[in-house]
Amino acid sequence: MSIFEILKKKKKNMFSQSKEYAFYQENNKVLSKISSFYKIGLNELGGFKYIQNNILIRAMQNKELIEKNLEKYQLASLSIPVEERNLYIRDKVWAELDELNAPYFNIDRGRIYIPIYSRGLNLIYNDEPTKIGEYPYSELKEKPLTACVDLFDVYNFDLYESSFSNLIKIKEDKSSRAYYHEEFETIFIINDQGRLDNYIPLFDKYMKNPTKENLKERLEIIAENYYSNVRRHFIASLYEQNTISYKTYKLLKRNTSLRKIKKAKLFLKGKTADEVL
Repeated sequence: MSIFEILKKKKKNMFSQSKEYAFYQENNKVLSKISSFYKIGLNELGGFKYIQNNILIRAMQNKELIEKNLEKYQLASLSIPVEERNLYIRDKVWAELDELNAPYFNIDRGRIYIPIYSRGLNLIYNDEPTKIGEYPYSELKEKPLTACVDLFDVYNFDLYESSFSNLIKIKEDKSSRAYYHEEFETIFIINDQGRLDNYIPLFDKYMKNPTKENLKERLEIIAENYYSNVRRHFIASLYEQNTISYKTYKLLKRNTSLRKIKKAKLFLKGKTADEVL
C-alpha cells in the first residue's frame, strides 16, 4: 500500500459537509449543455471532481450573465456612434460582473470570464460584444458545446490560481504545482496539462484538534519534501509539521520498512529496480 493510500484510508470524509460540495449540488444543472464534452470522473480522487466541476459551473454562470447583459446594453447603445458601442457595452458588462465579484483572470490584454472558450473567443466577448448577437456567435447562447475547449489544459495554472477555484498555491516544480484546499484539508499536485497527478490528505482522523497556525509555511516544507522524492524525508515532514498523527506516522514508517524488506528480497531473486517498484 502506498503512502497516499494509507493517508486516504485514515482521512475523515469531509466532502458532504463542505461549501464546495454544497455549491456543486445547488448549481450543477447549469452543466447540462456542456457535460458531454467534459468527462470528469465521478470517482476523481480527493474531491478534485468538485473543484473541476465547480470551475465549469462558474464559467457557465459567467457566460449566461454576460449574454443576458449584452442583450440589455446592446439595446441601450443604439443611440451611441457605432465605433463607440463595443467599448460602452464592455464597460457596462464588466461593471455588472465586478459588482457581483464574478471570477476571471487576465491573459495578455483581456479578461477571461468564460474559460470553456478559447482566448480568442473571450476577446470577442470583451472587445467586440456586438458580434455576439450575430451569426455564428449567436448560436453559442443555446449551443455552447460547439466552441468548448479543454480549459484545464489550455489555461491550467492561470485557471487554478484564479477566483474560479478555492485552491491556494503552495509550491511549484518543473511540470507541476502543489495547491492546498482548506475545506478538504488536502494538497493537490496538478500537472501542466491541468490534471491531478497526486493528492495528499492531511489531518487524519486520529488528530483531535490539529493546529492550523502558520499552515502555509508548513505546507511549503511538506511540498518541498514531496518534490525531493525521498520517501522517508516526506513522511518525516508530514509528522514534523503536525499534519498527521503519531499513529499514522508509525504506520507509514512501518509500511516503508516492509517495502524495503520486500525490495531487498526481490533483488536477491534477480528482479530489476523497475520490477521491484
